Amino acid sequence: VVLLDSIFRKSDILFVSPQMLNERKKLGEQSINKSLINSRRSVSLDVSEVEKSDMNQTMQVSEEESRIFSFFRERIHRPIFRMFVYHFLEMVFLVALGLSMYDPKDQSSKVEFWYYDYMTYIFVVSYFLEDLVDIFGRYRNFFSSFWNIYSLLNHTLFMLGGCLEFYGFKQIKGDNRAIVSGNHVVNVGATFVSIAASMSFFSTVRFLLLHRKLGPVVVCIIRVLKDTAIIFVLFFIIYVSFAIGTFSMFKPFTLSHNNITGDGFKMKADDLANVKGLFSAMFWRLFDPGENDLASIIKIELINGTDIKEDGEVSMQFSHFVGLAFWAVYQAILVILLVNIFIAMMNTTYMNVSQCADLEWKYSKSYYQVQFLTPRAVLPPPFRLIYYYAKLMYRTKSNEALKADRETKIREYIILLHKLVTTKKKSDEENSIQDDFSDLRQDIQNIVSEKQKAMHVEIHELKEMIVGLKNEMRLLNSVASE
Repeated sequence: VVLLDSIFRKSDILFVSPQMLNERKKLGEQSINKSLINSRRSVSLDVSEVEKSDMNQTMQVSEEESRIFSFFRERIHRPIFRMFVYHFLEMVFLVALGLSMYDPKDQSSKVEFWYYDYMTYIFVVSYFLEDLVDIFGRYRNFFSSFWNIYSLLNHTLFMLGGCLEFYGFKQIKGDNRAIVSGNHVVNVGATFVSIAASMSFFSTVRFLLLHRKLGPVVVCIIRVLKDTAIIFVLFFIIYVSFAIGTFSMFKPFTLSHNNITGDGFKMKADDLANVKGLFSAMFWRLFDPGENDLASIIKIELINGTDIKEDGEVSMQFSHFVGLAFWAVYQAILVILLVNIFIAMMNTTYMNVSQCADLEWKYSKSYYQVQFLTPRAVLPPPFRLIYYYAKLMYRTKSNEALKADRETKIREYIILLHKLVTTKKKSDEENSIQDDFSDLRQDIQNIVSEKQKAMHVEIHELKEMIVGLKNEMRLLNSVASE
């Protein structure tokens, strides 16, 4: 429908909503009325030309859209239908990706590509290109969202892994990656693709933001992942610092392992004395602490110049004891301090999210839904190229439509501004009425207080007069009695 509209019509079905179309009709009718008034006032214009132009304008305004395009225009501009299409295509991509990973028709003797492989490639390339367009289109806001960064990393791994696999399969015969080295290009590329596939399936948790119960849980998971990144930085610093010190202390025992000429010392286990074993042992202590034998040093004796006798007792000499203590301090910092700090951070994050869970969920949900308000959301990847084609045709075909669109937007802006001014005016009037009432209340209180003061003064004067009269009556009574 969009292609037909772009080729044979005005190519505006994506960019002009039914409301905007009605506004254009109203503006067209108003322009006709204005032209009629101007034509009546004008004397220099020819009457037939005016009538002809008026008839053309009337035909343009009265031109009704066909039912098919009107039906699709009405549905296209509803965000809920855009969400249905987007999620449906996302499910199609995940099904194709799952089949491509499982590959039920896979044969080790030769490399074959099936329909689900091609579908996966088309989706991945479309998603990656769309991420690049988003970066250049809104580079300031792109990296402010966790999911934008996650999507870019996911699709970059897909593209990088796919290119490496394509290059690697040209170097080997068949599809059997087990016969080549793990560092081979094809195995490295397949590893990147596998990680990206896991990330794609995990990204479906974003759909749960639309659910009221599960949405806050997703928000909490995202916040906890940010805490995990902070703890990982601290872990990396501690890890590298202790790895350098540990390797420096235990390295001599590796050098003398194959060159024993007399009595000396050796380690119970050589994991901390070589680079490969060191990094592996120190990392997995985060999940399984202990293994004090890895840092234990025992004494050995050379018997008859060839036989080696081991003393089972751990050496407690200064440098040997410090190495063992160094290993214990590393595990204490890692397991007791860092892990508990991480747990405390997760609890704090969960408490902060739970206290305002509804607000956090509504914000994340709105941020997710706002992407479906733009016209390009009508055609999600891999059909986004049709949108760009329709946009190009819309700009080249409909200059008048763009002008009318600007007029419509200006009209909508004026209407919105009028509503805001009216609302502000009513609010100010209500505030002024309340202020008048408060002033009137204060005036009444002042008048009443003044009246009360005057009454108190009059009552005091009356009391004094009564006291004076009583004194005069007493004097008169005393004179009469005499």
